[in-house]
Amino acid sequence: MKYSSILFLILSMTITSCQKNDDPGSPSSRHRISFIYSAKYTQLFDYDPDGKIKKWRHVENPASQTIAAASYIYSADESTIQIDAEELHGDQRWIFDEVMSLDIDGIAKSAEGEARLYRVKDNSLLMKKRYSVNFSYNSLKQLNDIQIEEKRIIDNGQDPYPLKWNIDFEWNDENLIGYKEYTNPASPLTVYEYTYYDDVETEYAPIVQYPVLRAYYTPLSYQNHFGVLSKCLVKKATVGNNYTTHYSYNISTGPSNSIVEEYFEKTPNDDETKHTIGWE
Repeated sequence: MKYSSILFLILSMTITSCQKNDDPGSPSSRHRISFIYSAKYTQLFDYDPDGKIKKWRHVENPASQTIAAASYIYSADESTIQIDAEELHGDQRWIFDEVMSLDIDGIAKSAEGEARLYRVKDNSLLMKKRYSVNFSYNSLKQLNDIQIEEKRIIDNGQDPYPLKWNIDFEWNDENLIGYKEYTNPASPLTVYEYTYYDDVETEYAPIVQYPVLRAYYTPLSYQNHFGVLSKCLVKKATVGNNYTTHYSYNISTGPSNSIVEEYFEKTPNDDETKHTIGWE
């Protein structure tokens, strides 16, 4: 769904550190993130008894206003996830009803759903769309490509001219170093680039890249539903060659594992935000 990318710049998210990755599709065997708190935003994660994500919220502080939220229901055979989500963008609210299909390893193959756009002040419906998403991976189970198609629902049926676009991912060995979103490869709509710390090791780390396609996919990335995560901690993230965010981390090391307990996000104007992570 193509809509304002402001939320993507607000929500800081996705990649792990030079760490041991769990098997794709299975939640972390020992630790899961229960919250990420900063003075500006809080993310909250709830899990079912089997450790699979059940609910997720992204809340603006101190107003306590929800700007993104989702619930996730797995089918009995864990071949699909029913996702009910919403995202708030100023006076516009997107509502998503989606079914994601998983392969035998729990990795996302495709998704189909309906998105509805409402005006917040009077809850009036502005637009409805049907969409489909296809995910592809390389031989290392790294996310390689996303293909998206949307069809606007109009009074006399569906728009005969669907909108199509792609997201391509570039990996350097075990780290995702960038991706671009485009309808025309020669003129990408958005380009993200990442560099990493190569001398820092930790087993459990937060997601700090920008969301892949949709904000509510974030907790699914934590649980490897989009293939393996990058191996190293993100050092720097650049959007469109002109907006760079720097990251640093506080790591707690115990007898059996190492965990990122805090990370710091510094924007181009030197505004630094501290994020505290709760683990369970």
